[in-house]
Parts: sequence; structure tokens; C-alpha cells
Amino acid sequence: MSEGGRPTRRWRAHRVVGTLVLIAAGQGACIRGTVAVRELYRLTIPDSSGLAGQATGPLTGSIAIERYVSPGLYGDASLVYRVDENAYGAYPSREWAIPLADQLGMLTESQLRRRPLSSGAVIFRPPSPRAHAYLWRGTVRQFEEVNRGSQVFASVHLDAMLVRTADDSVMWTGSARAERAVATPTMAAIVATLSTLAASVVSELVDDASRTVAARPAAAAVRAP
Repeated sequence: MSEGGRPTRRWRAHRVVGTLVLIAAGQGACIRGTVAVRELYRLTIPDSSGLAGQATGPLTGSIAIERYVSPGLYGDASLVYRVDENAYGAYPSREWAIPLADQLGMLTESQLRRRPLSSGAVIFRPPSPRAHAYLWRGTVRQFEEVNRGSQVFASVHLDAMLVRTADDSVMWTGSARAERAVATPTMAAIVATLSTLAASVVSELVDDASRTVAARPAAAAVRAP
């Protein structure tokens, strides 16, 4: 671990922390103990607020983005780590401030505004998803810190599909993954790398979906009801 950084899984077993933060009724209190201080993290999502209407894609109609399906450990608040390829665990005191399923939905909304699939609006978790022409559905396959010997990596693997609401037909499915070494393996650096990889993976999925539906203009030309 580098100086000034927070330890990742490899060093956590050797760490003794002197304070426990209790949060109750909106107030924090500290007592002596041996439980690690609770740490909350969130992904960095690029701002796309000023991009609406600046470009259009091959579709006509709005797109509703659903919460990502996050099976197993990925559906819990704790950040997930992996040792080599098959041993998984979750940090007891390092959590997502916002559920990962929601953060990935918001990230997808941002990327779809930057790389439009449609001339219509893009909305994450609208009140009535089926009122929109298309649905974007994603699934988390991997989203974790990876420890291999003395090296630490971040790994992201996502699946997605685009569904036409009018007839529930799947217009496109895709899968993309990315992994990158984390030179300074602090938790903040790992989350920052996961953010970068997630944006890259979602962009790859969006671009693949755009190419696929653009190649089938007759099937794609469905207007919102």
C-alpha cells in the first residue's frame, strides 16, 4: 500500500481501527471499538445535462433505462473484491452510497445522451417505463476489485439489451468487459478506475447497439405511442 492511501483487502486483516462511527437519528457518535469506520463511495458519472437535443441517433422515440439487474453480491451495498479468478468476498465497512444498480442506470443515461441512440428523450427509471418506445435493460456480470498476487486490478463486465416496447421484441443484445491495473491500490483509486471502466464499457455497448439498429432501419423505425 502506498503512503497516505487506504488499504484494500490484502491489508485489511492486519488493520486495527480505534473508532466506530454510529449513525442514528441523523447524528453521529464515536465510541472506542475494533470495527472499521464505515466508508461510502460512488461512481463518477460524466455530466451530460447540456447535451440534450444536440445530436440524434438511428431510432425515433424515447428510451427508458431500467435499474441494472445486480445478482448475488453485486446487489448488496458492500463493495466486492475477488482473489484471482474464483474467490469472492465483500468489504464489511466499504459500501456504495447509492445502489450500484442505480449508479449504472444513471451512468447509462449520461452515455446515451452523449452517444444518442434515438432522437427522443433518455430517462432513467421513469414513472411509466412502458410509455416509452424502447427499454434499455442491463445486467452486472462483474464489478469488483481483483487481487492477483501483489497486483490489484479493477474489473467491469456488463450485459445489456434494447427492447422495443410496442411488441416486446429484443432489437439488440450485447456484452462488454474491461479490466485495468490500479497502480496505487487505495480504495479511492480503485473506485475511480471502476468509474472509468464502467463509462468505457457502457459506451462500447451503446455504440454496438447503434451500429446494429442502424443496419436495420425498417425494424428500427417505430415511433413512440
